Amino acid sequence: MAISKVKKIHIVAHRSLKSAIVECLQDLGAVEVVAEENPFPDLLPSSSSREEELERMLGEVRYCLDFLERYRQNKPGALESFFPRPVEVKKEDFLHHNFSYAPVYRACLAIEEQLNQVRAVIHKLNSNLEFLKRMKEVQVPLEYIAGTRFTFSYLLEVPSEKHTVLLEKLKELGREWLLETFPSTRGFWVFLVGHRDLEEKIKEIFHALSLVPLVFPQAFEGTPKEAAHKLETRLHEVMAEKESLIQKTLRYLKFEKDLKVAHDYYSVLLEREEVERVILQTKDTSLISGWAKEEIIPVLEQSLQRIGREWVLYQREPQEGEKPPIDLHNGVWARNFEVLTRLYGLPNYTELDPTPFLSLFFFLFFGICLGDVIYGLVLALLGFFAPFFLPLSESARRFFHMLGWGGVASIGVGMATGSWLGDVFDYLPSFLAAVTQFKKALTIIDPVNNPLPMLIFSLALGIVQILVGIGLSFVKEWRRKHFAVAIMDHLSWFVFLLAIVLYLLGMTGIGALKSIALPMVVGSALFLVATQGRAKKNPVMKVLSGILSLYGVVSYLGDVLSYSRLFALGLSSSIIAILARTLGMLFGGSPYIGWLIGLLVALLFNVFNLLMSGLGAFVHSARLQYVEFFTKFYENGGREFKPFGYKTKYIKLS
Repeated sequence: MAISKVKKIHIVAHRSLKSAIVECLQDLGAVEVVAEENPFPDLLPSSSSREEELERMLGEVRYCLDFLERYRQNKPGALESFFPRPVEVKKEDFLHHNFSYAPVYRACLAIEEQLNQVRAVIHKLNSNLEFLKRMKEVQVPLEYIAGTRFTFSYLLEVPSEKHTVLLEKLKELGREWLLETFPSTRGFWVFLVGHRDLEEKIKEIFHALSLVPLVFPQAFEGTPKEAAHKLETRLHEVMAEKESLIQKTLRYLKFEKDLKVAHDYYSVLLEREEVERVILQTKDTSLISGWAKEEIIPVLEQSLQRIGREWVLYQREPQEGEKPPIDLHNGVWARNFEVLTRLYGLPNYTELDPTPFLSLFFFLFFGICLGDVIYGLVLALLGFFAPFFLPLSESARRFFHMLGWGGVASIGVGMATGSWLGDVFDYLPSFLAAVTQFKKALTIIDPVNNPLPMLIFSLALGIVQILVGIGLSFVKEWRRKHFAVAIMDHLSWFVFLLAIVLYLLGMTGIGALKSIALPMVVGSALFLVATQGRAKKNPVMKVLSGILSLYGVVSYLGDVLSYSRLFALGLSSSIIAILARTLGMLFGGSPYIGWLIGLLVALLFNVFNLLMSGLGAFVHSARLQYVEFFTKFYENGGREFKPFGYKTKYIKLS
């Protein structure tokens, strides 16, 4: 239950050892190298000549991977997309990686350029096809639609209502023109040929009737139907060319594994260059600064000794004003719940890690909210066994384990409340009566028929968590040597609230508690009145502020009532399970395949209930931690410890 102790380290070494030390630190993966403020004018930042080159190489490899992924035909399934299986590579092979990606990169570039050209041609062909399909009824060769020395010709689409008007106006011009008409979807296609002397007058007619002659995007030969057929033939040829290029692309997928290794290899080299850039150095020495966990420093010194002897390592505690990185260090069980702490934000270096306390409460709350043996069993199997079959990161593996433990809690609560897929086990066949009896023997509380005990239990858990939160706040301030704040603002409230709880318990029949609690209530209340207004200068205001502070008990009461959601969620999951059983039996009474329909209905309802109740259990259990528990003591604001090492995306080193 702790935050790992870290120390600031400085490694002063001969400049000739700089690269070897950086390589050693990366291999060790235990030191977060940081840029140090330059205290001396003789120290200068290192310059890196390879950084730009590595960025370019990394970009080119990434381009190859993205390009090949775009045309991959056997796309991974949804599960594999979420949890991609890494490429396993031996560390020695990775560090001596020598795959030359450049030929693949050039080939991908060339193919993409050809594909872009082919796509442009396809787009143009499709566009022209759409253009020609509009006039498929026109029987005039399109090469005729052009002018000669003495004639002009136009093709235009004329709405039905303007066609007659156009003919009348043309007749008024004389007889030196010829017009052919073809049907169109919006009226008529009109092919008009005339003498040049009439062209200006005909344009005036077009203008008056708002008619626009057709403008062709390119020259065509034959009738529109013949021209379209030629374009379709060409389109098929280009599509085949495109398919050929895609097949050519797929042949380069055999280099995918090498490209992934190359990607991570250049990423590692780039990170090394970036670290070297923040190292200060003089003509003969280098200064490497960073944070390291205290227990790793002897290992670091042993590793450096293998490089040479021209170095010195200084270490010190974090100083005031510095912000050391946070590395959570919990036991095997509690570390599965660290994901909840990280979701909220890491603690700062001077406070407590809330994970051990949070883990116990979340475990209980999740179990109460889901509260069913079978649902819990499914979740536990999924949480504990899925990591064996899925290539999960360490954080994802812990998340699954956290869900698994939530399932275990749900099994326990389900046994205590008698919820086994709701009340399905009460309707088992007579030859399974022993199972039903076993279930009933384990039942302690029946929240469906008698909800009050479960509600009281949920509220009691809330009181306990709030008192633990106030207690942790007292410990935190005490460790910081803020003794007055710890006693007056936290211990006093802890005693006051605890005394009220004891007094209420005494009223239920435990007389001894009542006699003990009453002096505690009065004494702690007077202490609060005397201390809570201490910041005020006016004596009257001191007293009034102290008295008003007792109103805070209402706020704590509201916090406790929030825990009633534990009871409500657990009850709702049981009732929906009962509803699933009821509907299943209702449909199951139908003749012939009624039993199958009933089974499917019940199964679908239970799957839905498991998903929604599981989600609700996670969200509301986490909410109680963040809103009701953390607000009593937690500050957060820490930054994660990110040691310099081999950070890979596609591969797993072995």
